[in-house]
Amino acid sequence: MTLVIAGYEHEKSVDYSRFSDEARPYVPEMKVDGLFAIADSAITSHQGGRTILNGFRKVYEMEARLWKPDFMPDGSFRGYSQVYEKRPFFIGFAGSTLTAQHILNSISEHLGRLRISYSREGFSDAIKYEVIRHCQKNPLDSRGISNWDDDTFLDNDFKGLLKGEVIANFVEYSINEALHSASRYKLSMAEFEAMHTEFVCGTWCPYEKRHELYLFRMRSKRGEDGVLVAFTEKQLVETGEVVVLGMHRRFGGLAQDRFNLALTNFKSPASEIYGLLEECIDEIQNEGSKEIDRPISFRRLNRQKITRVK
Repeated sequence: MTLVIAGYEHEKSVDYSRFSDEARPYVPEMKVDGLFAIADSAITSHQGGRTILNGFRKVYEMEARLWKPDFMPDGSFRGYSQVYEKRPFFIGFAGSTLTAQHILNSISEHLGRLRISYSREGFSDAIKYEVIRHCQKNPLDSRGISNWDDDTFLDNDFKGLLKGEVIANFVEYSINEALHSASRYKLSMAEFEAMHTEFVCGTWCPYEKRHELYLFRMRSKRGEDGVLVAFTEKQLVETGEVVVLGMHRRFGGLAQDRFNLALTNFKSPASEIYGLLEECIDEIQNEGSKEIDRPISFRRLNRQKITRVK
């Protein structure tokens, strides 16, 4: 079993009233100041009775890379050799480690090789710049246009393409692509539950000027042939919510309460949740179980930087 808790870090607003001539009193607020992801690190036996391995990573630091197209002096498309923009993000998971590893590889492959391309409705219409996957059909490879003008595909044209939601969309695609490989088999409910894995993704969007946390719960549906198909859909987490993966039923409500109390008392939610995870591990182990264990992984994301907290 696993316990991963992620949410929005907050900090108390600064009191500027002493530097102002206005008579309005200072009213403190808690404002979003990043994201956090905290997790145990145990791999346990099937029944969760004992720890097989600890120090196992359940939160990964990754980087989205958006590559821009290169052109020959005559304006013909040459390929991709330069990164236009980079964006760090983290991925946390709970569930099957084998399924998670397969999905993490898919996320790393797709997000590290994003490409700038274009679309347009008609030949005489203006082009629309967009982000595509490296494995996606690319109209730049088409022989319909052999030479591009100097006023197209400029760096200024690419601003705002790599939004946080775009990163989340490609994470969603990567998860579903990896899960799709299981759809060729007729999974029983027991087999589906064995591969059940959930994810959380955190990033900073400089264009929306906000931190964004996305939740990916694993779901199932029956295909046209009756085969059980696993899939996910992204969900943007509100700034006042905390995400719990793994032991959600047992500790989800407690984590939300602790998060809310931290905001009420003008304390760091991340620090309070770290303390809660310590308590959760003690509680579980006092029951004679090793479902979750130390050491605890603690990461903060603030804009373009991910920090490991000791």
